[in-house]
Amino acid sequence: MDIRAYFRYNVHELAFVIMFILLFFQSILSDRICYVFSYTDELFAVIGLMTLSSPYVRKYVFMHNTYVKRIFKLLLVILIIGCLSTIRYKIQSDLMVNLYDCFALMKMFVICFLGLSLLYRCSLNKVLEIIFFLVCMYILLGGIFGILNLFGDIGMSEEYRFGIRNFRFINSNSGDYASILIIALSIVHLQSGMTGKKYIFLKLLTLFCLILTLRGKAIGMVLTYTVLIWLLKYYKGISLKSLAILAMIGFGGAYWQIKFYFVDNITARGLFLLYGLITANNFFPFGAGFSTYGSNMAKVNYSPLYTEYGFSSYYGMSAEQPQFLNDNFWPMIIAQFGWIIFILYAFILVLFFKIVNIEFSLKQLKIAGFILFFLLIYSSIGGPIFVHYIGCASILVFSLGIALSQKYK
Repeated sequence: MDIRAYFRYNVHELAFVIMFILLFFQSILSDRICYVFSYTDELFAVIGLMTLSSPYVRKYVFMHNTYVKRIFKLLLVILIIGCLSTIRYKIQSDLMVNLYDCFALMKMFVICFLGLSLLYRCSLNKVLEIIFFLVCMYILLGGIFGILNLFGDIGMSEEYRFGIRNFRFINSNSGDYASILIIALSIVHLQSGMTGKKYIFLKLLTLFCLILTLRGKAIGMVLTYTVLIWLLKYYKGISLKSLAILAMIGFGGAYWQIKFYFVDNITARGLFLLYGLITANNFFPFGAGFSTYGSNMAKVNYSPLYTEYGFSSYYGMSAEQPQFLNDNFWPMIIAQFGWIIFILYAFILVLFFKIVNIEFSLKQLKIAGFILFFLLIYSSIGGPIFVHYIGCASILVFSLGIALSQKYK
């Protein structure tokens, strides 16, 4: 065998690796090099839509992924109902604004489809090897600078929590860094499943860096991960009851942040939840429509509902200072699409759970899948991960997990 052939990549392998690099490092590239990198998730979503429009590719991908096909059917129902609500209430009348909001909701899913369509023409081990190498460098460098950050301010922290300086590495904030670390941990498990090596040091170092972020999501994930490893040591999968218990453990780890944002203080997230429920009831059963509440387009084109609710009197929620106007997800879903669509979107998460629990055959792949699943769940409580670049990076790695599981089933 010619060893040099292993280091040659076909166009599909290169495309997938480039997608991973630009999504995994998006915030770093956009902050440190050029702001244009912040649009890479939109670019890949457009390519994904073009790929999805091909009957041949669509038939091939859906033939091998029945759960993914069901997810797209539910997504189609959500988008149709969103369009009907938008036409009925006309709260945001600009067609392009509403189309972009619709596109943002599809973005993560079409990137998953694009990833799957590429991976079927790839040598999966070659793709995983180079991604794993990049992730290893990221974790190791983060660990080194994380230790240095404990002993002195090196410009990689934002604040003190519990009397300790938190850590964000070279990412724009510690929340994004925590999410990227969780994705990195899932990739370590994918590689572990393929090679049979345990990579215990890398896993522990990743958990250490997660704790250094001092984010509730990170602490909750560390607790969830610990119990998940124990469960899958004795069982082939986890039940919905176990899933609920794992989620409660994760939320328990983030209790102080949940209490701060939703109980003890008047915060943007708390207000969004309260008025999201009010909006869902006022526009029962299918919500107020696209670009009306919680989405980026409702922020950019200041929604009339925000004026009605008096959001401009709160810091970070006015048209002039809108920095907190899209820092949510489930309130957006409830308000814009109503209670029925909220249930349908929750069922999409159930399908993701079934993909991991049923389709991911090897234990290490299953762990990787659940890590990504819980990242989506926890991050959606306080942020817009399903329409965010981190959600796109997560789902791209998830598509790699699907492909690997099918190969070694």
